[in-house]
Amino acid sequence: MSRTAGRRRRSRRRRASALAGDPLDLFLDAITNALGVIMFILLMVVIFGRAGEEKSPEPPSDLREVQQLEERRQELLARIQALPPAGDPELAARWKAALERVQRLEREESDLAVRARTADEKLRDAAARIAEERKTTERLAAEVEKAKSAVRSSASSFIRVSRFQQDKRKAVILTLSGGKLSRFRATADTKEISPPPGGSAIGDLEGARAAVRQALDAYPPSTHRVELIVWEGSFPQAKLVEQVLLELGYDSNPLPVRSGAAVPAGTGGVQ
Repeated sequence: MSRTAGRRRRSRRRRASALAGDPLDLFLDAITNALGVIMFILLMVVIFGRAGEEKSPEPPSDLREVQQLEERRQELLARIQALPPAGDPELAARWKAALERVQRLEREESDLAVRARTADEKLRDAAARIAEERKTTERLAAEVEKAKSAVRSSASSFIRVSRFQQDKRKAVILTLSGGKLSRFRATADTKEISPPPGGSAIGDLEGARAAVRQALDAYPPSTHRVELIVWEGSFPQAKLVEQVLLELGYDSNPLPVRSGAAVPAGTGGVQ
């Protein structure tokens, strides 16, 4: 009985120790199984991931362009959405200022166009006037050349008439040089008459009438005669003076003199 009881007690102890070690074994088994499952899953992921990478080709260039365009569209859309609303006062003020600047520039452009047309018209008018003045200048040059030819021809045809004989009238000496008429006042000491520096300019018949009347205002033709001394270069004006003297009733004695020369006074010269 005692042996049997002893064996029973030892059997109970072994069963208790066996029951005490079961939770640890179960935990270890669970951990092992979990690690195995995780390793299996990771292995399958790696295997299938590599297979997918090997099988999936790179996207074509068109697809890349489409993707870039889509990214650009998204970026522009984001920028548009970031803009202020249409009713923003600041945006409206900036838009109004820009419109005013555009209108001002348009007005300035229109004014510049008008001024350009006006300047062009003035330029054409000036060109026409210049052409007309050139024609006038050419005509005047021709007339001057004609007058020079007349002077050259008159220089040879200008003839001095004979001096007055037995004439009791007093002589009035008129000098004509450089186209200017003046009266010479002789004294007892006068030995010669030189070209005068001044006088009344004679350009036409009316100018000759005025100059002769001024020079002979106090000398009527009934008591005086005229000694007209003409230096070379003033022969055309002398013709006008002679015509006026004849109109006023004067007897004249024209005396042509070479340019720069002096006329001696006395019996050999002007009396």
